[in-house]
Amino acid sequence: MSHNRIRPPIPEETLCQLIHACVLEVLARQLGEERGVCPSEVAMLAAEDLPIKWRDLMRPVRMVAAQLAEQGRLEILQDGKPVNIREVRGDIRLRLRRKRASAGR
Repeated sequence: MSHNRIRPPIPEETLCQLIHACVLEVLARQLGEERGVCPSEVAMLAAEDLPIKWRDLMRPVRMVAAQLAEQGRLEILQDGKPVNIREVRGDIRLRLRRKRASAGR
């Protein structure tokens, strides 16, 4: 990403905005990827602009992903099936929500 380096302390809102942008950027790169992307890819991209190790960004990435999922913009997958990120443990993948075909059209 081409953001200016952000220096601590990082306001939570700024961190969330950066992660949100990174989620969308990583997903746009992988558009059409059936399996989705690993949240660590988002964390690594965000870490390029932050004085924070990418592993320390995993929890904020999951929080932003949860918000996007609740807004209906993102699907959270585990073993290829949609799950609730706030309830699931273990490895997950992120995928843009697919538009569902309208019934009867």
